[in-house]
Amino acid sequence: MLGLLTVFFEDFKGVRECFAFPNFGQYKPHREGFLYNAEKDQYECIQEGGNKAILPFKGIRTDSKGYTKKTFRSSESDCKNCPLREHCCGKVSKFKKLDESIHKPLYDKMHEKLTQNKAYHRRLVKRRSSTVEPVLGTLINHHNIKRINSRGMAQANKHVLMAALTYNLKKYLKFTCKTPQIIALKMTFGKGLLCFHQNQQNSHQNRGYKLC
Repeated sequence: MLGLLTVFFEDFKGVRECFAFPNFGQYKPHREGFLYNAEKDQYECIQEGGNKAILPFKGIRTDSKGYTKKTFRSSESDCKNCPLREHCCGKVSKFKKLDESIHKPLYDKMHEKLTQNKAYHRRLVKRRSSTVEPVLGTLINHHNIKRINSRGMAQANKHVLMAALTYNLKKYLKFTCKTPQIIALKMTFGKGLLCFHQNQQNSHQNRGYKLC
């Protein structure tokens, strides 16, 4: 979710205007037919005609794509005789399972912030389009990120890291240090004041005035 990292740093680091944890399209602010109980850390079935099953927290796992998720699952005794089982769980499964990201509280907070403050949302989208998306476009079109032919996540990770390294090196080589003209003007202005003060002091001494 765009801007999620902003909330994270505001809460823990005091830093504002950062970008977000990536939303991979799996985030859902609410689960249809289920209500989350934060005190007991469990989901509760609230569907009409259902058996009001309880989905307690079962643990944290990492899926095949490397995403860390929390798992909530009901027991087979609660769902196997439910009239909504086929529609809710499927034809084969006899229990209901829900997975969500371990960062869901931050996703929820950022989702609420973006939906309530439209101006803030538009400002973040504009900033992302001017800073993040050009980098992604350059990597995809000019650094061979459109298609990765290596096998395995480790080799693909090397491919992406080398592309990012190449992008940073090219950007560093194109970087030119600007001449500090403002600092030079300040130094000249300071010398001018110093010379003016010395001339005034010499003129007063020549006239016989005593300076404090």
